[in-house]
Amino acid sequence: RDLNYGFIHFDSPDHRGIDVALLYKLESFLPVHSTHYRLRLKSEKQFSITTRDQLVVTGYLWGEEVSVLVNHWPSRRVGKKRSAPLRKAAARLQHRIMDSLLSLNPKAKILMLGDFNDNPSDASLLSLTQKNDSNLHSQPLYNPMESLAQKGLGSLAYRDQWYLFDKILLSQAWLKDPYFFYLQANVFNPP
Repeated sequence: RDLNYGFIHFDSPDHRGIDVALLYKLESFLPVHSTHYRLRLKSEKQFSITTRDQLVVTGYLWGEEVSVLVNHWPSRRVGKKRSAPLRKAAARLQHRIMDSLLSLNPKAKILMLGDFNDNPSDASLLSLTQKNDSNLHSQPLYNPMESLAQKGLGSLAYRDQWYLFDKILLSQAWLKDPYFFYLQANVFNPP
């Protein structure tokens, strides 16, 4: 509070009590609408799986309308291959949300961010960053983290290997505006 931050949060059904939230500087961002979407999943045996909701906040960042989609996709706890369909389902939900935003404004500035529990080269992320004709309005998102992953940078290490699960993806509008645009991305890695 003393640093003038605000936050937007909804409770998710995740059995561990993990939720997603947006933390923002009050003098920089003015939220005007927020909602959350339930990711409905089934196990291989058709049991319901509870996980984090996907948060969507639209507002004005220094006067520019921006939509922020906050994610924490299903983990790899049961193994990458076995859990991949869950993250693909999370990507499909993100596509539907993005399609809705782009149908209202084809030039929408969208930031999709969070812990995706997949690398830039995994199918769930590629479905968001490569051209896909099955989506009505979606444009491929730009993933500035992809080049960082190719250089061997990561946001977590597991069994002596770097992974780049934490990402910010950008709609095409960020790449086309000469005044309010994407500049660069880095992994925070102080000495």
